[in-house]
Amino acid sequence: MRPDSPRTDERTASVSVAEVFSALSFALDITEGHPFGHALRTCLIGMRLAERMGLPLADRRDLYYALMLKDVGCSSNAARVFELFGGDERVAKRDLRRVDWANYFKAARYALAHAAPGASWFERACKVAGLAAAGPRAAAELVETRCTRGAAIVMQLGFNPQVAAALGALEEHWDGHGHPRGLRGEQIPLLSRIMGIAQTLEVFAALEGPRAALDVAKERGGRWFDPTLVTAAQDLEADLTVWCTLDEHALQEAVRACEPGDAALLAGPGTLDRIAVGFAAVVDAKSPYTATHSGRVTEIAVGIAREMGFTTEELAELRRAGLLHDLGKLSIPNSILDKPGPLTPEEWELVRLHPFFTQCVLERIRGFGSLAVIAASHHERLDGRGYHRNLRGDAIPRGGRVLAVADMYEALTANRPYRPALPEETALKILEGERGVGLEADAIDALIATIQRGEVPDSAPLERAA
Repeated sequence: MRPDSPRTDERTASVSVAEVFSALSFALDITEGHPFGHALRTCLIGMRLAERMGLPLADRRDLYYALMLKDVGCSSNAARVFELFGGDERVAKRDLRRVDWANYFKAARYALAHAAPGASWFERACKVAGLAAAGPRAAAELVETRCTRGAAIVMQLGFNPQVAAALGALEEHWDGHGHPRGLRGEQIPLLSRIMGIAQTLEVFAALEGPRAALDVAKERGGRWFDPTLVTAAQDLEADLTVWCTLDEHALQEAVRACEPGDAALLAGPGTLDRIAVGFAAVVDAKSPYTATHSGRVTEIAVGIAREMGFTTEELAELRRAGLLHDLGKLSIPNSILDKPGPLTPEEWELVRLHPFFTQCVLERIRGFGSLAVIAASHHERLDGRGYHRNLRGDAIPRGGRVLAVADMYEALTANRPYRPALPEETALKILEGERGVGLEADAIDALIATIQRGEVPDSAPLERAA
């Protein structure tokens, strides 16, 4: 990763890149339907295998970050998985890891179990027929979308091409029957081979126990996995047992402790900004209706805050908070995010929890306490009727009050599955109705001033955003 200049913010100078990614990996876990800690346990498994394989330091460092970021492209195919299966795409994606697609009966059982759950038998039969028609082509498309997007994001984050290549070939199989390119044997980068077996070991160890995980690896050796890696993994049962008992805090500590090399890579302001931009892209890729949301909210919020006289340091923190404010939306299935009609009370409860998950993830990073609270306050209201903490008035941080105005204006002027984008005048009229009741009056005034100067970015058309 590209190093920052020596000048660093005092609050972030002691934060390592590993600490930031170990926290943000929890957001990737929930996107894939995994329990918190999946990526971190996978990282511990992969690094132990790398040690046994005698990888050089440079390769181990690349592998270390690739393991934590292995699912960074996962949101990009969420809408398509929902389109294919219906229901909660996170469940479909999670259970996919346990299916051996070479076994026709297991693959068919998976399709039957996950096609349009809760729908009528006729609707489910239609969905299964659609899956059968799409077949291998759809599977290859999903993997290619995820791998290509993941590789692009890690390059944007400043990692070298080997990290991108590792993510791009994560779903290749030793026998050449993987995706997206059908690579075979040693054509598959070694880092990808290690990551592939490590994530499968983690999934089965967490759900069925370490012994079962090792049996699966052995059974798939020579087909999915490099036989040499299967052999190297066979005496990991004791380690897997320990790692499966670690809580989230202990997992983060263990992962930070196994960072290769003598010195941790520090995350200064430039690195933090790149990471925030990268993870904003992860969030926005989950739905075509939010493809530009985080970036646009951030630009609007920064414009408002600048008009209100925020300091340079406050603007920098608000920018990162704006980019990361919707991390928790990765916990919401696309059946809700892309729903064209009104939400049920149960669906609304899931939506109202997303700022809570945003805060849960961000407050795991040292020095991010204030940023986490600001980011998680974008749906709070002055009258206390917001969510997720029902804060009132000045109890809502100033940056959170700015984000609330920016988020509401952006949402109103962007396409949504239940309505087209509203004109600027209509959106401002709705905001005026909330002046001093739900929204900060000064922030509304600052928004109007920035609009009048032509400084508010337009919303991207849905067809371009998708």
